[in-house]
Amino acid sequence: MKYDLHIHSVYSDGTDTPTEIVQKAKEKGLKAIALTDHDTLEGLAELKKAAKEKGIQTVDGVELSTYSTSEVHILGYNVDLESDTLLSALSDFAARREERIKNILVKLAKYNINLDYDSVASVAVGAIGRMHVAKELIRKGYCASVYEAFERYLGANGVAYIPSKRITPMEGVKLIKRSKGLAVLAHPLRFITGGRFNDFVYGLKPFGLDGIEGYYPTHDEKTIRTIVDTAKQNHLIVTGGTDYHGENKNVELGSVDVRLDEKSKRALKIK
Repeated sequence: MKYDLHIHSVYSDGTDTPTEIVQKAKEKGLKAIALTDHDTLEGLAELKKAAKEKGIQTVDGVELSTYSTSEVHILGYNVDLESDTLLSALSDFAARREERIKNILVKLAKYNINLDYDSVASVAVGAIGRMHVAKELIRKGYCASVYEAFERYLGANGVAYIPSKRITPMEGVKLIKRSKGLAVLAHPLRFITGGRFNDFVYGLKPFGLDGIEGYYPTHDEKTIRTIVDTAKQNHLIVTGGTDYHGENKNVELGSVDVRLDEKSKRALKIK
């Protein structure tokens, strides 16, 4: 069986609509998919409708962008889509994103790069982010690629970088749990190579961490084994996906071998 449980659409920083994602999933023979847009649930209704018509199972998802000493992403699965707690938090995150983008544009203007907020926002179907600024920089001829836009201006070392105001990983896990979902630590390779993997797992587990993303484009077999072994030791599930972003990232939908065990499938309610 084939699964892809980490996918982004135009509702955050991807380039495909949910309907287009479902069509590609059908062509690739995927059994179950999860749309995990950053800090938004807006694309789920379209995805579920299209997936039902194609006979593909969906898992309701979201990816929360949190921050401690560095950026940490927490995936939420099977969250309550009508949770007032979650919806209120996501609304607050959207306001923070808008404020950050406006501050980035002010900083860019100091370098004689004048972008209009409404123009940047017009290409954002859902949550606005730095990717939309990057696209406007390209459209206006200031940069030739998304890579250049982030390297020169928007990334952590860019001249127009503005740190985001985010909740902590602990708060992200607690938010997902209050929304009746499963909280999963996303793509932890950099924590493994940095020697901080166990700190995150053991630190977040008391607050409700349910799993770790083990199958991912940058994870080799040694990394996967480390994650699977740690998950077993801590009674956590293991998930996986491509982190598909369409044209914004060089990875194909369904291209990762996601080997879900029975415990993980039951937790995710995948039949």
